Amino acid sequence: MNRQEDPSEESEEISGEHVTVPEGQKKAILGIVFITIFLDFGGFSVLFPVLPIYASNLGAGPREIGLMMSLYAIAMLLFAPVWGFVGDRIGRRPVLLISLAGTVVSFVCLALADSINGIYFARTLSGFFAATIGTAQAVVTDITIKTERTRGMAVIGAAFGAGMTFGPFLGGSLAKVNAQLPFFAVAGLATVNWLFAFWKLPESRPRDLKKPPWNEFGRAFIPVPYRLITAQLDTKFKCYLVLFFQSFTAFAVLESMVTLYARKKFGVGEWEAGLFFGWVGVCLTLTQGLLLRKLVPLIDELKLTISGLLLMALAIGVIPFLDSMTGCIGVGTVLAVGYGIAFPSLTSMFSKICTAENAGELLGQSQSMATTGRIVGPVLAGMLMHHIGLGAPFIGAGILMALAAFLLWKWKLKIVPS
Repeated sequence: MNRQEDPSEESEEISGEHVTVPEGQKKAILGIVFITIFLDFGGFSVLFPVLPIYASNLGAGPREIGLMMSLYAIAMLLFAPVWGFVGDRIGRRPVLLISLAGTVVSFVCLALADSINGIYFARTLSGFFAATIGTAQAVVTDITIKTERTRGMAVIGAAFGAGMTFGPFLGGSLAKVNAQLPFFAVAGLATVNWLFAFWKLPESRPRDLKKPPWNEFGRAFIPVPYRLITAQLDTKFKCYLVLFFQSFTAFAVLESMVTLYARKKFGVGEWEAGLFFGWVGVCLTLTQGLLLRKLVPLIDELKLTISGLLLMALAIGVIPFLDSMTGCIGVGTVLAVGYGIAFPSLTSMFSKICTAENAGELLGQSQSMATTGRIVGPVLAGMLMHHIGLGAPFIGAGILMALAAFLLWKWKLKIVPS
């Protein structure tokens, strides 16, 4: 990227460096980031209505299908910091291009899989290449000034919402034509985005930033939860990683158990559950694409994050007291608004305590903790539902989300950037 100063371009001192990106180029870069994250999460959610049937036709049972979902999350957990380190070392552009190419390969492998082991391999490969979300966040950090950082991070949140909305509808519709067609469709979209990124995506990491030495590469393979336990991170980073873990664990309880809960309590099926997730995705996209832009100039990031976490705590915790699926749709609206204002704000605050040199690795670590939550949450939810009662997972998740809001308020003087 051209680093020469131009008085017509927006610039701000960040960690000793200048961000100088023409507005038109910034929009193109954010567009590529949006589509990349959209494909990652859309490719994940496209499997909700498709993969169980597709895998069962190959002889998979519930345990095997659960493992297929877990392998994706485990691969993301292990490799997000690794990709972040590589992005800090060789640049964001090559990492994102590799990620898109890998997405194409993984979904083609899934479409062509003729055994359970083939699906295991394809899902692991998909998680490995989707683990570059920290690098995508680092691109946003590279090209935005501090005052617009939350809005930039909202692009990633909106892509998540759009992917989670579009994916199930795409999967369910195309599977009626051919069971393999949804997978080929995701591969095709990723191919188009790779071509566009190859043509339009510049290297966003400033050339004069110090690169981490290769002899530290092995450290990136140490799982973030282990680093947290063994105190290999500064306290302020540890506090943020705890918050990411708590909140995503609570949210994963909803993702994993609401369909089973609705079927047992209300007698509804997959279609109604799909409408619930689709509605949440629509509201999430609107919140992060429109509402958050209006709120950022009026409310600081700390208050936005705490408010969002409390809204999610209320929405999840009230689910056991609803008497219809219609009530769940209303709760989904509150949930989406809370999610849409909390997580971009939390990520933005975290990005501001990261130096430009290590932003990719540290943001990758935050995603690793979020992914850990997505592994732990379903297990915790299943135990609570089995041993205590049908609504227990949601009450527990609501308490956990409220606790995250309380801890953020308690730690604010220690971790919130001035």
